[in-house]
Amino acid sequence: MHILMLCALDVWALPGGGGAPSLYRTLRAYGERGHRVTFVSPRVGANSFSPTGRLPNAEGEGPPAIPGVSYQRFTLPSLQGSRLPLPGPAAQADQKLRFALLYPVMAARRAAQLLQREPVDLLYAYEVHGALAVRRLRRRWRLPTVARFQGTVMYPTLGSPLARLRKYEEVLALRLPADLYIMTDDGTRGDDVLAQLNPAAMPKMRFWRNGLDLDRLRKAGPLERNSRRRALGLPDDAFVMLTASRLVAWKRIDRAIAALPPLLKTLPTALLLVVGDGEERTRLERLAEQLGVARHVLFVGGVPQEEVLGYMHAADLLLAVADLTNVGNPLLEAMACGLPIAAVDGGDTRDLIEDGVSGRLLPSGDTEVIAHAVLGLAEDAVERLRLGDGAQRYAEEHFWTWEARLDAELEEVERLVQGPS
Repeated sequence: MHILMLCALDVWALPGGGGAPSLYRTLRAYGERGHRVTFVSPRVGANSFSPTGRLPNAEGEGPPAIPGVSYQRFTLPSLQGSRLPLPGPAAQADQKLRFALLYPVMAARRAAQLLQREPVDLLYAYEVHGALAVRRLRRRWRLPTVARFQGTVMYPTLGSPLARLRKYEEVLALRLPADLYIMTDDGTRGDDVLAQLNPAAMPKMRFWRNGLDLDRLRKAGPLERNSRRRALGLPDDAFVMLTASRLVAWKRIDRAIAALPPLLKTLPTALLLVVGDGEERTRLERLAEQLGVARHVLFVGGVPQEEVLGYMHAADLLLAVADLTNVGNPLLEAMACGLPIAAVDGGDTRDLIEDGVSGRLLPSGDTEVIAHAVLGLAEDAVERLRLGDGAQRYAEEHFWTWEARLDAELEEVERLVQGPS
């Protein structure tokens, strides 16, 4: 097949192969199956991050070389590219303008040029802005179409017409007419969102979790744990809590930092490892300074996805403290590694974490609630081991590999293009 994929994201959100692996693994799977993918994207993606707060270098390190995948990249005009600094609200407006309005127009135009030159078997809309671009293409080209979403932020807005209006681009994207909808089961209740916003999509929806490298993810023994700690320069006696995510506001990493002052009164060896990077990092570093806990917070920054495992092996506990959901790949990977987890009971988190069996579910993200839960686990190594074992058992019984996850998708897509046998 020749697949025309429209996507406003960088393949890797962070330099050096950092961030979520979903897009990279998808492209690689199609290429390894012998298919050809033309990937239409901006030179600076909607998920790109620059520590300076300015527009990242449009060239950067470029997209990864993947067999079977070619790139059609173009520059989106941006006010952030000017020499004058933009205040926060203006930068946010510029971001929305570029990706909600300009990207769909320019990507559809670039894709139309390609469609006029050579045959394409399938349109693949990856995420919201890709779906907006494909909407424009389908006015002329009625090719088989896949709409792929990595989750959704829409569930909290379903009861408010005004809130839905503010997120009009997400609503339009989810209503894209397609032949197959793939919604990631990441705890954001994407099946419920799609059922309400696009009921006709339900018979054609596949609600799947992401895959994992299960052959690589394993529990660390005491010797390996100590070795990892020495390699990272962590004290042997520290009680190490880990967060692993993109540093954006809705992940609420500020809660983990704010829980340190009451926790340190009883547990002076507490140390928080913050793995990941993003626009919230400067604010979070400032918060740690203001609370007087900066020496108990280690901001690791973005690391290649395969290196996150080393930080999990060095940690005593994974903290997941967002409200919308905590069921991202880091939580799945931590469960597969047998790492005990304390997670705020948000979204569909309780579908994976059973309180007292495979982790601790926190009734809220309140500072004292987090500190109390962490202290209880810090003082009970036997309980941590029991919960980690429970998490690992769940992972072994319910999670699938990336190969299995993408084989399921490829079978659906190939059947869609080939038609009934």
